[in-house]
Amino acid sequence: MPFSLPIDVRFSDVDALGHVNHAMFIVYLEHARTRWWAGYLDGRPFSEEGFYIAHVEMDYRKPIHLGDAVQVEVRCVHVGNTSFTLAYRVTRGGDRVVLAEGQTVQVMVDLATGRPRPIRPQTQAWLQSQV
Repeated sequence: MPFSLPIDVRFSDVDALGHVNHAMFIVYLEHARTRWWAGYLDGRPFSEEGFYIAHVEMDYRKPIHLGDAVQVEVRCVHVGNTSFTLAYRVTRGGDRVVLAEGQTVQVMVDLATGRPRPIRPQTQAWLQSQV
């Protein structure tokens, strides 16, 4: 079951064309990913399990407008040795119409060196349980 986060569309998210700017979709993914990861960390600091975003892709299906009830679903689709891939689905709350779909690749890093590091066994087990 994917993690789901409701998103409040703010006036500042909307561009001159009257719909949510494409860049804000990436921010919505970030909000959902951060909340999902915080659930795993369970109060531990983010620095204990730090990662960088190595890749982002987004396919836009339909526009989002001010007042739309939006949900972002997150699920893990791949776990490697140093990285994991998340898939996202952005839907309109009421009718579940797909507004966008995306993926991100997260690379675990040693925050002191900035170099990739292996995913810790307990983290890898949790990520695998999310696939």
